[in-house]
Amino acid sequence: MNLKQKIADFLASGLYVGKIPLAPGTVGTLIAIPIMFLYWEKGVLAQIFITISVFLIGFWASTVVVGDTSNTEEKVDPDFVVIDEIAGFLVSMIGISLTPIHLLIAFVLFRVYDIFKPPPIKKFEQLPSGLGIMADDVIAGIYVLIIMHILVKFFNIYDKFRF
Repeated sequence: MNLKQKIADFLASGLYVGKIPLAPGTVGTLIAIPIMFLYWEKGVLAQIFITISVFLIGFWASTVVVGDTSNTEEKVDPDFVVIDEIAGFLVSMIGISLTPIHLLIAFVLFRVYDIFKPPPIKKFEQLPSGLGIMADDVIAGIYVLIIMHILVKFFNIYDKFRF
């Protein structure tokens, strides 16, 4: 494995968290929370910038890890690649304050959407290489983002305790 592949493996696996044998996607999703704490209070533009950055890094890293899959029909998304879960969960929290209840609701919803992939999420998984790995989780994150904004704005799901 050359240096480029080692760096890609390190990033795609969420700093090797994805190598944990038990529920790597769930554990990988949790890695997004410390990232949120670093910049979330800086506002929506910072949230979007960091989320897009994670997506682009994930696209590159997962493409290097799986190679060119444009000529294959089968899904190629190794379990240890969790940067897609990190990016998807970041998407699901854009514009939402970091409170325990918001994080819990978004986490549970994101994992449900990521695991069951309701239409059209599953279609995005069929895109080639790193794009397919990243896109389905980002779309799941968008679904959850919409739900979270509805819950916060219309159902007043708000927790006074903020981190």
